[in-house]
Amino acid sequence: MYEEFYHAKLPLHVGYKIPQMYEAALDNRLKAMWVMGEDLVQTDPNTNKVVAALEKLDLLVVQEIFLSETCKYATVVLPGASFLEKSGTFTNGERRIQRVNKVVNPLPGTKPDGQIVADIMNRMGYAQADYNPETLLKEIAQIVPFFAGVKWDELGENGKQWPVKPDGSDTEILHIESFKRGLGSFQFADYRESNETQQNGKDYPLILTTNRELEHYNCGTMTRRTRNADILTEDVLLIHPDDAAAHFIADGDMVCVESPRGKVDVKARVSDEVRPGVISTTFHFPEMALNFVTSDEHDSEALCPEYKVVAVRIRKSKGKYKQLAEVRE
Repeated sequence: MYEEFYHAKLPLHVGYKIPQMYEAALDNRLKAMWVMGEDLVQTDPNTNKVVAALEKLDLLVVQEIFLSETCKYATVVLPGASFLEKSGTFTNGERRIQRVNKVVNPLPGTKPDGQIVADIMNRMGYAQADYNPETLLKEIAQIVPFFAGVKWDELGENGKQWPVKPDGSDTEILHIESFKRGLGSFQFADYRESNETQQNGKDYPLILTTNRELEHYNCGTMTRRTRNADILTEDVLLIHPDDAAAHFIADGDMVCVESPRGKVDVKARVSDEVRPGVISTTFHFPEMALNFVTSDEHDSEALCPEYKVVAVRIRKSKGKYKQLAEVRE
């Protein structure tokens, strides 16, 4: 269906997942990357490896609304528009297709992501009209069966849940009388201890697990530019009183957290919110550069990075945050 609609042969090989992209770049099998709205350098684990992979590329295009840490390595930065500056749809885990309407015009020099993609397609010889969320949704409805009856002007305030039939009626409950794949599929996988703890558990006896605070999202590219930054101003290391006492660390002390990949300095917060042997911190602020210590271990199926199990050791430090540029040197 896709090949008939677009009059083009689709590739049949499986593409790279994110960790595989870095490996491919380092091995000269991936020459270019186009990143849209993701700060790889600050959010992906094992920052040194990420940076090495990005520097190996012949071309790195970063499409962003703010200059991020990843933008520092870009060949070119394409200034995008925020979600308030463009119209389109989001489809969430509830299968709900929701309409998003532009509130303000994009800032001068910036464009919606869809328009940037259309511009690039035109320059590469594949003629495209200007981005329009209504016509784009109509295109999707023609080739995605469970979007068949989706129309821009019928989404209303609450949207519709796919499958949407050609007559426009949606599906509030997907499984009523039966499941689409029979009685279900049970899959089992044996427990396997993390390579990180097996390899480094002796020399790095503590487990670092990363988390997020309510006020910021991931690397904080957007939330650090709001008044949320007045509420939560820095990353801190949660450490159990027993571990703090064993390492002569008091609340507010700077702590050096070290793994086989590198080390960072972060302020301690002695707390019983974590268990003995486990320390935890966020990675909302680039000056802390937490992902210099995280590993690129990942699960075997989705290749999702293992942010929650990082073997580390700690000691009291007199240092302050190291800027990213200093760490790289």
